[in-house]
Amino acid sequence: MARRLFLLSAFIGLLFVLSGCGLFGPKDAPSNGEIDPPRLHSQPAAGSEKADAPSSVPDKKANKSVSKHKVYVLDADGMIVPWEMELPESKGTAKQVLSYMVQGGEGEKLLPSGFRAILPKGTKVLGMTIKDGVAAVDFSPEFKKYKAEDEQKILEAVTWALTEFEAVKEVNIWINGHPQEVMPVKGTPVSHLNRERGINVEISDKVKPGQAMAVTLYFQNQVSDKLTYFVPVTRYLPKADNKGLAVVQELIQGPKTGSPLFSALLPSVNVKSVKQQKDIMVVNFDNKILSYSQGEASPEALDAVILSLTENSDAKKVQIMVEGKNVVKAGNIDYTKPVTRSMITNSGAY
Repeated sequence: MARRLFLLSAFIGLLFVLSGCGLFGPKDAPSNGEIDPPRLHSQPAAGSEKADAPSSVPDKKANKSVSKHKVYVLDADGMIVPWEMELPESKGTAKQVLSYMVQGGEGEKLLPSGFRAILPKGTKVLGMTIKDGVAAVDFSPEFKKYKAEDEQKILEAVTWALTEFEAVKEVNIWINGHPQEVMPVKGTPVSHLNRERGINVEISDKVKPGQAMAVTLYFQNQVSDKLTYFVPVTRYLPKADNKGLAVVQELIQGPKTGSPLFSALLPSVNVKSVKQQKDIMVVNFDNKILSYSQGEASPEALDAVILSLTENSDAKKVQIMVEGKNVVKAGNIDYTKPVTRSMITNSGAY
């Protein structure tokens, strides 16, 4: 297992180096106060429609407004999961999100049983600047106090949490006022972190360096009969001409052997085509997609397709077709029309 983890880290590192990313942080240290650009707000995720302002609802008991944001935490199986929370309105929203990801903090109290925060106990965000799409976040020294096996998970959680904000495309890590080239425990490079490096990464044995393509797939996990949620998994595959088609085919194939996750798409389903038309991804299935219940499709299966396709493209909507016709019925969403990522309201992450 240790040798496999070492090879996995080495492979991801090689891909990162080949991508041409540098190893040096920003020249100016993050300020003690977060610099939020105008209208910095939470967006559903990469590829989704941008909201004009964070959704907020009044909290009658506290007489304060709250807004919904995703924090990235660990589930009972050790997978990084986006979990939506209602947080008190704050000027420094991005810093606030990170503070709710600290072990023993307020955010951890709001998580379901078996879930836990990822950032080391006592960690504070000393400062943050966001400029030209790059967020430089300065953590307190407590940030160094983590187990080696959690290093990559911490980086993924911080990167994906901050890139939920439309103003952030990359993340640089600072500790106690000093820019970091590598993480303090295992030495993972930490400059120019972005979503392209993946989350919950897995690599096929058939993939060769320089010939790989990364796709992020939304599988599901379940902790009880009442709690099912999506988990993003980045899988490295041999390069394909039609990335969208490869994404749906991988969803149908399902999680790797031994994974606690499962796919909402049945292996009997066939995808006939996937094409992008301007900002809409059109995916065409055969009739087997309608075998879930009385001629209807599984809402979770369609949501997994929409989340995955918008994550891996610049498309903002997905049109579900069956044998070339837009006749899909499922749940409370009208899937006969193009569906945006923000329309998905599954428990947990979305």
